[in-house]
Amino acid sequence: MRSILFVFCYCCLTGLQAQTLNNFSLKDIGNAMLVVTDGNGKLVHMSTDMENYGTPFFDSDFYPADITLVSGQRYENIQVKVNLLSNEVIFKADDGKELAILPAIQSVVLKKDGTNTVFEFGYPSFEKQTDKTVYQVLSKGEVTVLKYFFIQVTEAKPYSSATMLRTIEKFPKLLVYSKKIGLKAAPKSTQEVEALFKEDGAKINAILGSNKLKIKKEADLVKCFEMFNQPMLK
Repeated sequence: MRSILFVFCYCCLTGLQAQTLNNFSLKDIGNAMLVVTDGNGKLVHMSTDMENYGTPFFDSDFYPADITLVSGQRYENIQVKVNLLSNEVIFKADDGKELAILPAIQSVVLKKDGTNTVFEFGYPSFEKQTDKTVYQVLSKGEVTVLKYFFIQVTEAKPYSSATMLRTIEKFPKLLVYSKKIGLKAAPKSTQEVEALFKEDGAKINAILGSNKLKIKKEADLVKCFEMFNQPMLK
């Protein structure tokens, strides 16, 4: 099956491999595959008589990004968008075709309006997520704070309407990761902090208390672990 897939990709891209996008080369990075990228995600059944609301992409527009592969190869200023439904990074070729990068990606640094948004792959399996799931990295360190987006797709046909409606909604979920505890849902109380982090729980709760931070608030959670990760606090 893999050999057939390779031949299919090669035939589709023979005319593209001589092209480059900035310093990004299809020949260097490996094979790519055409995917459905009309804002609904390739895992969703497509229909011509359906109205669509919402998008599975982190942002529907393309923005420059730096991409690091698991192999160590790095590419800068590639125009991409991140599909949170299919866990793929999509880039636009010179001829306008939108392609998904197939080689394993380690990280993507998306640059939008002067702000860098970091995405990473390769975290341990948790609930229905696998090592191929993409996460937004909110804070990186001994304890890393991640955001996972569950994408819900709902299809319905309104009464007396001949057109189906497809609604795509994003439901963010905060997680924490460290070598000690693995990948877990972010704590929502001081009691959960102590139960999850054990010997470090008292330090984390002290940071929350002394800085009047609320563990349930995303910004406060991130600030708490940014402070915890500082070497002076170890």
